[in-house]
Amino acid sequence: MTDLLKIESFKLRKKLRAWLGPILIFLLIMISFPLTVELASDELKNVFYSILWLSSLLTVMVSLDSIFLEDFDDGTLEHYLILNNSLFSMILIKIFIYWLLIGIPISILGTFFSISTSGDFSSFYIAFPSMLISSYIFINLFALGNSLSLNKGSALGALITMPLLFPVLILLGKIVLNANFGFEISNLLLLMLGVLLIIIVIIPFIISFVVKTHLE
Repeated sequence: MTDLLKIESFKLRKKLRAWLGPILIFLLIMISFPLTVELASDELKNVFYSILWLSSLLTVMVSLDSIFLEDFDDGTLEHYLILNNSLFSMILIKIFIYWLLIGIPISILGTFFSISTSGDFSSFYIAFPSMLISSYIFINLFALGNSLSLNKGSALGALITMPLLFPVLILLGKIVLNANFGFEISNLLLLMLGVLLIIIVIIPFIISFVVKTHLE
């Protein structure tokens, strides 16, 4: 497991464009949005979180454009398939590495912009945990979409995944709405965390089955 972690981490880190590019896209959206719309400060606060979630979703979608394609082409997936239970572990770790190098940085950046936009440090407790959890969910779902459309184009994978994303976006909207009205948001965050814990196990298992089908 440790060796797999090191290998997948090295493979992604050496592909600078695969992880740094999406982060720069996220940064560009966050910087340019307040500059390209004429909104008063209060109006900007109301729409900022929607832009934050959608920017996070777009960043993840771009970053996972070919998450399994290189491994599929060079025979790595077939190699792990031959080794007992290694394909599931490899997919699980690959998704985790993508979250580590892309999900966590955009969560930190998004939280920073959230605090600077609202001028209130309490927005940290909304933006940071919700972005950490939702970005991991997004990465799992887009990884599933890309495995289903392996070698058939990433656009198809995005279309397949999109209906699964709507409940997460609705839940994120509920979190912001509750926070604006001064209601407790911890229950909603725990609900999203519970969904993530289920997804972490189920999605890599489904992906490994889909990959096996492609290889056979």
